[in-house]
Amino acid sequence: MDQKIRIRIAGREYDLKSGSPEQEEQIRKSAAMLNSMIDTYQSRYPKKDMIDILSFVALNQGISNVNLIQQIESIKTESKELQKGIDGYLENILTVSR
Repeated sequence: MDQKIRIRIAGREYDLKSGSPEQEEQIRKSAAMLNSMIDTYQSRYPKKDMIDILSFVALNQGISNVNLIQQIESIKTESKELQKGIDGYLENILTVSR
């Protein structure tokens, strides 16, 4: 069951729906993180308007997402290599025991 929640990002309020308590927590944490980043950029660049600040925040989040995707791909590759090693090891055990 969807639950209505209200969050604030960059001084604006948004009504959203959350499908679970876990999702609500993710939404609230995300909004808090974004607001923190907005505050940081506003203090670093006080003369920039909100569009520029939000662009910096979006770019920062995009870079973080790309980094995470690359880490996941690296872990997948490493996992496949480990699985090949395990399979080879098990095959050697079966061959020796015959």
